[in-house]
Amino acid sequence: MKKAFSLLFTILIVTILSLVSINIFQSRAINNQNTINQYLYIQANNHLNFLQEYINSIKNLKNNDEIKIESNRFDIIAKVKKDEKNTKIIMSVKSKDYNIRVQRTLIK
Repeated sequence: MKKAFSLLFTILIVTILSLVSINIFQSRAINNQNTINQYLYIQANNHLNFLQEYINSIKNLKNNDEIKIESNRFDIIAKVKKDEKNTKIIMSVKSKDYNIRVQRTLIK
């Protein structure tokens, strides 16, 4: 009777500890993924700011329909749409490997 009770108690302790450890590992994995996404969002936002500064430095946009900047990790694209009065520029930075995209519209 004592052996059965000690065995049952040991199985309960092992089960509870394994459930707690699984929850700890899941929360660490989610925190790591959030950190990666936050880093990539900041990097994409920096690329978008650079693209905006680059477009503002260009004097004449009438000849360009699309501006692309080559990158290993991001697709950096600006599409130029011309109206009668304004020029609308849609800037987009998208990660190639992750589901992160930052977009901004600029009117000149």
